[in-house]
Amino acid sequence: MSLLEMSVPASLFILVVVCVRAMLLHKVPKMTFIILWGVALWLLLVPVSVQSPFSIFTAVNDLDRMFTVQESISLAQSLPTSNGGTFKVPLLTDRITTPALPLELMASISSFVVVWFIGFTLCTLSFVIPHVRYRKDYRMSMPIENDFIQKWHKFNPLWRKVQIRKSDKILTPLTYGIFRSVILLPKHIDYTDEKQLGLILTHEYIHIKRFDTLKKWLLAASLCVHWFNPFVWMMYILANRDIELACDEAVIWASGESMKPAYAMALIQLEEKKSGLTSIVSHFSKNAIEERIISIMKIKKFSIVAKLLAIVIVSGAVTIFATSALDKTEAALGAAKALTEIYQGDATNALMPIDLTFTQADVPQLMDQLNTSKVKAVYVDNEMALRVTKDNAILISKDHGATWKKVGADNVDAADFAGWLLRNDPNPGYSMKQLQSRLANGAEVMHVAFENGKEIYAVVDKSGVQLELVQPEKLASILIDGERMMITSKGYPFRISEEMLKSFFDRLVSSSVLTIAQAEQNYMNKVQYFKERDTIFTLTD
Repeated sequence: MSLLEMSVPASLFILVVVCVRAMLLHKVPKMTFIILWGVALWLLLVPVSVQSPFSIFTAVNDLDRMFTVQESISLAQSLPTSNGGTFKVPLLTDRITTPALPLELMASISSFVVVWFIGFTLCTLSFVIPHVRYRKDYRMSMPIENDFIQKWHKFNPLWRKVQIRKSDKILTPLTYGIFRSVILLPKHIDYTDEKQLGLILTHEYIHIKRFDTLKKWLLAASLCVHWFNPFVWMMYILANRDIELACDEAVIWASGESMKPAYAMALIQLEEKKSGLTSIVSHFSKNAIEERIISIMKIKKFSIVAKLLAIVIVSGAVTIFATSALDKTEAALGAAKALTEIYQGDATNALMPIDLTFTQADVPQLMDQLNTSKVKAVYVDNEMALRVTKDNAILISKDHGATWKKVGADNVDAADFAGWLLRNDPNPGYSMKQLQSRLANGAEVMHVAFENGKEIYAVVDKSGVQLELVQPEKLASILIDGERMMITSKGYPFRISEEMLKSFFDRLVSSSVLTIAQAEQNYMNKVQYFKERDTIFTLTD
């Protein structure tokens, strides 16, 4: 998953949590929102998605299919037709696919990556530098010699080692450290006020027990990674507030509702001396004081209905908004199985090209230039050139790109084509799962036939075009589409001519995909690659 693929769904989930929080902040346990923010962190930091038929993204995909895809005809009645007759979908042969080494290792890094890295670095430094500086001050703190604190510490043990110290460098209590936690108290507070001391220590102990410092580090990490996303900034602010609100709620539940006025007063007194330290440490009084005091005064024991409501909110929000769209590939597999039983077309082992495939990772710059042009795909062989434009028109040229003529294409049923691929292309030079998903989710399949049995299929949807070749008589050819760059050979040994390679880049120039300078540079890179690094294909004059 790319960074944007993680950030966009997480933004929707954050927006849902913000809305729920605005409506139910004081009506359900505060831990409800801590759990929801935890799910948001998972979406932002873990590149793994869970599919669900109940996901809102599944519903969006289904609605999109309803309005963009015509209703399918029964498989038993709808083999593709051409010119009024039955069109037999050819069975694909075993494909020889050679893993390719990266072609453009020195390709320039995209501007987005550079800008992201600069923002990531600045954001990270804004957290790390103050934290390191303050930790130096914290190390100068002194142990506390106070009978009440020592007794309180003894009767409230934790499995982690916890120190309680005091410092003249701070104005409000705080906790730092994840596994070796330290509660740091200001030197100036009234150590004779045991009620206030008890409330402060309880508050900081709850932070330690709940690993709130770790939570704040994770929130900071998500902000650094997704600094460009305003919803993540919103989450960072509100989640830090909710950590404090949940801690306040736990303190009142532990101390009794009668302590609410005293606790609120202690909060006000400490807020007056509030420091400007980073929120990577857990402060007794760091976030919006007014919201915290209102929340404290509204704390009460929640009924079973409120607790059940919290469970429904968490489970419902996660199921609907934190899961990804259901992959329709399973449905395509079922359709392919049904097609296998009724389809009796001619079988052959000599239709697919002998190819060398380069993925998007191998030629990222060339793919970017294609995707930003007015052309979706380009194909070249010794007889012709073909291109697919942004409006899905298929054009061919037989005079080296001087003139282009639009050709008609047959429409092939996507389910039939999906079954064809699954049964007969066991070793594709592309992601079969991704292509099956596209076919199941409304992709259109266009077919053009040429002399000598040569055929080209174009799988078209909103994400782009993917070309599939059928070559009964093997041809040397080169194509590039939204998924890959592919070179085919006439036979064994595998050969590609410099003239063919140059013709391909000339067609990219005439199609306004590359400038002349870019085409020349790409041509030289490929010539060098085949001469020096490739052990499968031989470059000929």
